[in-house]
Amino acid sequence: MLWLHGYKRNGLPCGLIRLHEFLLRDMIAYFEEGKVARKKIKDARKAVKQALKMAKKKKINPSLKINLARQVLEELLEEAENTRKVIKATAEEMDNAIRCIEEERVGEVLSLVDRSHELFRNKEMERAMDLLRESQAKMKNKILEKSRTAILGGIHSDVKNLKYELQEKRKKATP
Repeated sequence: MLWLHGYKRNGLPCGLIRLHEFLLRDMIAYFEEGKVARKKIKDARKAVKQALKMAKKKKINPSLKINLARQVLEELLEEAENTRKVIKATAEEMDNAIRCIEEERVGEVLSLVDRSHELFRNKEMERAMDLLRESQAKMKNKILEKSRTAILGGIHSDVKNLKYELQEKRKKATP
């Protein structure tokens, strides 16, 4: 993952935008030039061409060829739907992760600092200083224990379930 070095220089949001651009290019390239998509489109075109030829020459309903084209195109549509599901699930999981990190890294400390500020106004110096020491200790801790446990500790998430589901579909498709 060579593109991670840009996070240090430009920050995580810019790095995520860059990743987003790469993913968009890859999605377009996959459905334009990807081996699976190319083969399915080629098969569908071939079936439509044969259906036209059959209808023109024999003057019969080429429903078999039309159904073949529909089946191939529906498989491609299913691929796009699976991609959409994965994008939604990963976006939700990433949003939950950033909320958890935000709460642990900033939310708890900010509330302690606000409470100490209020205590200083009320001239309760000892309690306010204790809260500041506690917030300092929380900021000193570099590892996000709660977030790591909540995000990475889960055995099954929506993304992992989708991953297993797609792997099972691929196993069934390729005998």
